[in-house]
Amino acid sequence: MADTRTCPACGAELTTDAPDAPCPACLMKLGLESWENRASFQPTVDSPPKAKFQPPPAAELAAHFPQFDVLELIGHGGMGAVYKVRQKSLDRIVALKIIKADIAADSGFAERFEREAKALAKLNHANIVGVYDFGKSADVYYFVMEFVDGVNLRQLL
Repeated sequence: MADTRTCPACGAELTTDAPDAPCPACLMKLGLESWENRASFQPTVDSPPKAKFQPPPAAELAAHFPQFDVLELIGHGGMGAVYKVRQKSLDRIVALKIIKADIAADSGFAERFEREAKALAKLNHANIVGVYDFGKSADVYYFVMEFVDGVNLRQLL
């Protein structure tokens, strides 16, 4: 008879071939945190749902990014929001992705953000969206990326 395995975070029963990591539900709650930095992660069954993220309106965003003409909100989700913008200096359409403030408030976020942005900017492939720039404007972390017109991944799937 096989040994029963449990999620190290919440105690839920796992399959015997599951990795030594949290269950899928705990991984979703964990978000950007890495499992190695889990000391502060305490899942609670009765925790109230977080307030739904409301992306800032174009006018508010324009104040942080005078180098862009904010054209429209493309979409938003768990990480932040993506806007279609015109980069004034090069007169081209790009995507501006802003990261939600609560994610950016994490103590190790700035270092991970910079490291990951630099790694993404080195990727060059026809099937990968190019990263042109990244940074922080006031308290808003952002990526400037290639704009690809079409359906999003959720629509495609």
